[in-house]
Amino acid sequence: MLIDAHCHLDDERLIGDEEQVLQKAKEYGVELMVTIGTDEKTSAAAAKIAYRHPGRVFHTIGAHPSDVDRFGESELAEIERLARETHPKAIGEIGLDYYHASDRQKQTAVFERMIRLARGLSLPIVIHDRDAHEDTYRILSDKAMGMKIMMHCYSAGPAFVDRFTELGCLFSIAGPVTFKNGQEHRDAVAKIPMNRLVVETDSPYLTPHPYRGQRNEPAYVKLTAEKIAEVKGVNLEELAQVTTQNARNFFKI
Repeated sequence: MLIDAHCHLDDERLIGDEEQVLQKAKEYGVELMVTIGTDEKTSAAAAKIAYRHPGRVFHTIGAHPSDVDRFGESELAEIERLARETHPKAIGEIGLDYYHASDRQKQTAVFERMIRLARGLSLPIVIHDRDAHEDTYRILSDKAMGMKIMMHCYSAGPAFVDRFTELGCLFSIAGPVTFKNGQEHRDAVAKIPMNRLVVETDSPYLTPHPYRGQRNEPAYVKLTAEKIAEVKGVNLEELAQVTTQNARNFFKI
């Protein structure tokens, strides 16, 4: 059994096909999945999807860094309300994104506010880090010590593995590890301890080879798991068992 630790089932490319998506996932051995909130709307939608599939789909509540320019106090207060009232498994995705042009100072403020929210609710955090590795590490080191942390779609390469490992982070690996130009991802996976690995799709994004360019969905986490198993020199069954248990422990599912 595999767990897709990070997907976006509320996305318009998946939501209209919900039952078929879940059935295909089951056929591929993906029994459980975590659907992710990125703002007040997607967080509410994620909670509703999880309610429709109890024990199979779980949800998080988040505030994505690339959206911070439109976050006012009302939007942030609604995210906090959803976090208190919908029983999410984590706060995320949250973090920093220097690829997009949203205000970096506000990104930091929202990131730190969400960390405080998670700490107050005794919830783990799911981190979005795009082209912001040093600042992400600095904030986590300063504000999130002692918390459970998952680096979503880990992209900081082998150079940061030891540093994030020292913080106690899990590393969630997505489709790019299967890409022809994904050697840096594979080099990072080779360094990551097995007890720190989980697998994800980030569907409908980042579809793994050989379906790159098509819609991603939770079923395809198996393809990512197969590549990780190859890199780690273990069979798929062992990789699935370890990553599933890591995800269960992190999300308490």
